[in-house]
Amino acid sequence: MENNQVFERSPPRLPFFQRCCEEPFRIFFPLGVLIGISGVSLWPLYFSGLHNFYPGVMHGRMMIEGFVTCFVVGFLGTAGPRLTGAPHFSRLELFSLLTLLIGAVGTHIAERYVIGDSIFLALLLVFAAQMGWRFSRRSELPPPGFMLVAFGFLNAISGVALLVAGVAGEDGPRCALLGMLLLYQGFLLNLVLGVGSFLLTRFLTLPDKPDPPATREMTARWKPCAVVTSGIGAALMASFVIEVFAESPRIAGGIRFLAAAVFLAAEIPLHRSAPEPITITRSLRLALVFLVLGLLFPVLWPWQRVAAEHLVFIGGFTLITFTVATRVILDHSGHVVVLRSMAALLILATILRVVGDFFPVVRGPLLSVASCLWMLAAGGWGWRVLPKTRGAGPE
Repeated sequence: MENNQVFERSPPRLPFFQRCCEEPFRIFFPLGVLIGISGVSLWPLYFSGLHNFYPGVMHGRMMIEGFVTCFVVGFLGTAGPRLTGAPHFSRLELFSLLTLLIGAVGTHIAERYVIGDSIFLALLLVFAAQMGWRFSRRSELPPPGFMLVAFGFLNAISGVALLVAGVAGEDGPRCALLGMLLLYQGFLLNLVLGVGSFLLTRFLTLPDKPDPPATREMTARWKPCAVVTSGIGAALMASFVIEVFAESPRIAGGIRFLAAAVFLAAEIPLHRSAPEPITITRSLRLALVFLVLGLLFPVLWPWQRVAAEHLVFIGGFTLITFTVATRVILDHSGHVVVLRSMAALLILATILRVVGDFFPVVRGPLLSVASCLWMLAAGGWGWRVLPKTRGAGPE
């Protein structure tokens, strides 16, 4: 399937909410930016004394169950039906997703984390059921890499269920820790690898893989690739179990690093990209470098788990998210200034956030500055790009 068939233009005269049903990114991307800025702002507010509670749990939940999920649902809800030739969302489906997401984030803000996680678990199950129904009615097979998308949701669902279950029982702390690893790391990593194997090759100007023949031969070729991809997903998931129950963060980090590096080298060979990269390719290359470094981080510093997560999240995932979202929303002419400014701010925020965990004396100021830089990057990107979500359809 050609790349420009993934995000086709919507009829311009449709009401906005109806266009959101066909292209959910139009409503979820702006919502994600607002939730992300709100979640990151908790740190400067805390270190300045305006908040008197430590915002670690609330910040993590808002960023993963709010910011991340908005971009995931917005992107997959738009691309998934078109990749499989299935129907787009109905008004009821879109409204149910929005209600559950806002309910989960609002409950976390009210510091009712178990209830918020339970609502988020319902959101994941509803979205998985909606996409599963569409997959069962597909007219085309999705890319084999999308098996990792399924593993991403398996990680998220399992992680949230463990977080909810972790409030009781003798093994509650271990359940909660495994749940956090699956939700905060496994969810993101599988999604980035799975979607990236299809999408980033096109954005990095790599040669398109030849379209497979149709029907029986296509299925025969698809299955072995899907099996190998599933093996990568299973290895990543097993690494989190090893980290918690075998208490071997260095071994677990090595497994994740090798699995992701092998998959990226096979699916996204950066050495084959264009000799004169444009801004979008530079941003994606840099984000993938941060992602790999973040996975290597626990092998070198196994007890700096939070620093590693932020190296992956800010430098890797956030930069990929905003770069891909820019490409989805804008045409080629609108990339350069917004991407360069956003990438520079996110890189500096990544460095300050990671360094802060190594120097506890200045951790508070560094986290505050990193948070402000992240908010400036997200706010500037949103101001420049998000108004386009009400206009013509993306490429």
